[in-house]
Amino acid sequence: MGSQFSVDLEQLDQVVARLNGLAGFVRDHLDGLDDKVAGLSGFWESVAAQAYTEAHREWSTGAREFADGVAEMSDAARKAHERYTRAVDLNLRMWRGE
Repeated sequence: MGSQFSVDLEQLDQVVARLNGLAGFVRDHLDGLDDKVAGLSGFWESVAAQAYTEAHREWSTGAREFADGVAEMSDAARKAHERYTRAVDLNLRMWRGE
């Protein structure tokens, strides 16, 4: 007996939307944080300031990589939705003899 496989396309739509929202949220907040950190450069000058700036740069790079990964997952989920939808349409047409 074969195994059954099903996809909830509405839920997949929700996943795409939520992942897009998360990626945008992270990017928007990172931009704001980067702006605030950049604004510190004229007011805070010391070895600690340099260390913080470098640590923030590394953290920000990692966080942006995370946001990019989330966006890629969203794109993959969107493409999967398109393919599943096409497969359903094709199967329906074949069953109808079209």
